[in-house]
Amino acid sequence: MISHRHRCVFTHVPKTAGKSVLAIFGLPMLERDYDGHLHYIEDAHGHQPLSSLRDRSAFAYFKFAFVRNPWDRLVSAFHYLDRGGCNALDQAFRDAHLARYAGDFTAFVHDLDRHMGGLHLRPQCHWLCDDEGRVLADFVGRFETLTADFGIVAARLELPRMLPCLNTSEHRFYREYYDPDTCAIVHRRYRQDIEAFRYQF
Repeated sequence: MISHRHRCVFTHVPKTAGKSVLAIFGLPMLERDYDGHLHYIEDAHGHQPLSSLRDRSAFAYFKFAFVRNPWDRLVSAFHYLDRGGCNALDQAFRDAHLARYAGDFTAFVHDLDRHMGGLHLRPQCHWLCDDEGRVLADFVGRFETLTADFGIVAARLELPRMLPCLNTSEHRFYREYYDPDTCAIVHRRYRQDIEAFRYQF
């Protein structure tokens, strides 16, 4: 999302409270509910790698995003998609890729390699880094400290500081879903995220 009024670019990494951030800018949760009336906003919905904006003048704006512990993010993405997500594309992904697991997260993780191209499952570096692995955002906050980190963004951009709680997925604490094997699989598949954003299980 580009806001010319606030001179900022927000990169919505899936499953990192992005819909809550968009709501602060006056955008509805679902793209189908937006009529385009905010003339100063471009690319209001969807997910776009920050690198794809490098040739646009808005790339000079303040660029921010949020990231999340990869083990936690995967649990959240699985349960969100397994319940059908929020649009037809999410439902199609569930039907094509997740229905076979019947809610079995462990079995899904053992097959993770075949699903990494899914929008919600791509590494966070896909959205925020260049081809050399350099983070392109000016500020990367954490889902784990969302209130405080968004407060930094809000102060800079003169936005409301209180984020609404939107689009949550119901599940237990993420560590309860892992055994040593599945923990190691996620570490291998999301190693770049773990190293770039300094996460531990």
